[in-house]
Amino acid sequence: MSSDTSPKTTYHLYTFYASSCAARLRIALALKNISYTSHYIDMGTDAHEDPSYIALNPSAAIPTLVVETEGEPTFTFAQSVAMLEYLEETYPTRTPLLPPTADHRARARVRELMHIVTSDIFPPTNSRVAESVKAVRGERDDAVTFVRTIMNRGFTAYETYLSTYFKDAKYSCGDVVTLADVCLIPQVEQARFYKVDFGQWPLLSGVIARLEV
Repeated sequence: MSSDTSPKTTYHLYTFYASSCAARLRIALALKNISYTSHYIDMGTDAHEDPSYIALNPSAAIPTLVVETEGEPTFTFAQSVAMLEYLEETYPTRTPLLPPTADHRARARVRELMHIVTSDIFPPTNSRVAESVKAVRGERDDAVTFVRTIMNRGFTAYETYLSTYFKDAKYSCGDVVTLADVCLIPQVEQARFYKVDFGQWPLLSGVIARLEV
């Protein structure tokens, strides 16, 4: 770990390659150059349902972030947005992902866009919900249509925010990467899996292209 962390702190990230929530953390940790130990939880074999993992994360969700600091109790996070906020508050000067603390409105705007992804788009479209829709209705096409409908609504809202507040911005909320972008890119990957057409959102498509360079 870097010299600005005293006493010594180590991080353990419980992750899965296909988890967009875990991807948010991997992106943020990389941007802030924070070292961590990765623990792979294979959701394909239901490893997240194992009692030993549920003891860490009662929601049986991915990711989990465990923070170990010398002389302090171990701190465990089970929600990715809380993890992102914690990392930003702990390392505010290391690749800042929120505007300056004094700029309350700019910080709130970043959080609004972040929550379009994390609150409006992701929860109803994650695999658990999609599979539940399939189980109830009995047709895979229904689940896919449901997910695409939710994603289209959410990304349309995102595009509207961009056109209203950040029409000439390089990224979601200006010319620097923020937590909104950190949450956006993993959700885009999930949307591509469902063959969502991003051509209908030109500003959003531009932001995505610049983030993926």
